[in-house]
Amino acid sequence: MSKVDSDLESLIAFREHLIRFNRTLAEEFSAMRGHWRGLGDVWTDAKYHEFGAALDEVARGLDRYLAATEGHEVHLLRLIETLRSYLDTHV
Repeated sequence: MSKVDSDLESLIAFREHLIRFNRTLAEEFSAMRGHWRGLGDVWTDAKYHEFGAALDEVARGLDRYLAATEGHEVHLLRLIETLRSYLDTHV
């Protein structure tokens, strides 16, 4: 197997992992936030609000991360397509 084949497989695997990770991260964070909100009638002390403030802070960072990695996913796809095209014409 050529180095380009190996690189292509590695890029494909990484991109797929990144997409799965981002989806799981977004889904789990949303579920956690919803679960926390659902406890608002039961968990009424100051720590509930502190936890909510921490979730809000994480949400802002998570939104920035997901927006940035969306561009990385697109870039990786283009790179994969370029390598595939190279392999198709040079094999």
